[in-house]
Amino acid sequence: MNKISKYVVIIVGILVMVVLLPLGYVRYKTRYEAEQISVLTSPDGDYELVIYSVGDPDFPFGAAHGRLVLKGKEKTVAYRSFEVANDGARFDESDLKTTWYIDRVEVVVSGSEQRDELVTMRFNGQTSSRRLTTRYRREDTDIEKDSEQDSAITEKASGDSRGNAESSTDSSVDPDVNDQPENKEITVGYQAIFEKYSDATAGKFEVYYGASESSSRCILSESDNSVEYIVYDGKSENGKCGLYVRYRTEKGGGGTYDYGSAEIEDIYAYVFSSGEVISSGKTNWEDTGTDEFERATE
Repeated sequence: MNKISKYVVIIVGILVMVVLLPLGYVRYKTRYEAEQISVLTSPDGDYELVIYSVGDPDFPFGAAHGRLVLKGKEKTVAYRSFEVANDGARFDESDLKTTWYIDRVEVVVSGSEQRDELVTMRFNGQTSSRRLTTRYRREDTDIEKDSEQDSAITEKASGDSRGNAESSTDSSVDPDVNDQPENKEITVGYQAIFEKYSDATAGKFEVYYGASESSSRCILSESDNSVEYIVYDGKSENGKCGLYVRYRTEKGGGGTYDYGSAEIEDIYAYVFSSGEVISSGKTNWEDTGTDEFERATE
């Protein structure tokens, strides 16, 4: 019997190596592998901006993922993830326009299915992003039609002064997007949950909308190995609450993470009338929530 058990263990081990290892390699290549697109150097030679493409675009026609890494002479200063909605295609250097300033570098990220996004990376390590009213750095003629679908981006560095911005693209920030009632509700809900559940690793409050509102998220905690974040999922059936899903996902190589493999940690209801945040205790949509959650959302 011992001999048979030994052979069984060996066979199982071989199967694991033959099947699981190739699958793991494919997953790494398609989700986590970072490919360097270009390296840009500041005029004074003190800083470098490295642009990476991360994994494959979301299947079948989703956004492509990228990362910006700002490096000084001795250390990495800051990094920032971004998305490009290009009808399922990868992005290249032509989709990003970089401008260097005395205290920062600015990158305008463009895609065929999105408004431009202005990413600012300051030499003191602060980063922020803003949705612009342009597409490929030209004024968008369909801006009024699309305004109901897009949301404002809350800057990570709350102390950043917009008045100090020197870039001409700053004048393209949509002045009306923060005034849309639904967008205000969404952002206020994010902030209420952030204040209640975030920890010190999350940094300052920020909602990142990426290529579209459906990819919005707000980080609650982050370590070297994992990230927990919330995503707005629409209103409750009775229209009285905003529903926000808390996810957790493991980090891969280079600090990247895959939203597609994230697991639900909880689902929250933000009550519009009272500003109260209610935990459901659900880790699946099919689960029954707490009595308080069910009463608020039914």
